[in-house]
Amino acid sequence: MITARIFRDNQKKVTGFEISGHAGYAEEGSDIICAAVSAIAYTAIGYFDEKKIGGRVPRYSIKDGYMKFEIDANNTESAYAVMEAAFIGLKQIEYSYGDEYIKVIDKSFD
Repeated sequence: MITARIFRDNQKKVTGFEISGHAGYAEEGSDIICAAVSAIAYTAIGYFDEKKIGGRVPRYSIKDGYMKFEIDANNTESAYAVMEAAFIGLKQIEYSYGDEYIKVIDKSFD
C-alpha cells in the first residue's frame, strides 16, 4: 500500500508531502496507481523546479518507493494552489481505487 502524508502550515495550506510504499494493484511496471501517484508528485516538484520559486531549486528526497517534498515558507498563492491540487489528486486516487492501495493522511482533512 502507498501511504501519502500531507503537511500543512498553521493556515492549513499544503506545504508538502511524504509518499512511501507501493500500491500492489498490479505487477511492477504495470501498476496504474503507482504511475498516477508518481505523476502527481513529480508534476508538483516539476512546477517548483521550472518556476524557481524564490530563486531556488526545490529540495526533495527520492528513493525507490519513497518521495518527500516540502516547500519553503512565504510562497505565492499559485505555489500553494499547486500543492493543494496535488493533495486533491492523491485523494481522488484513494476515492477511486480504495484505501487498500493508497491511504492519504491529512489530519486537517479527516
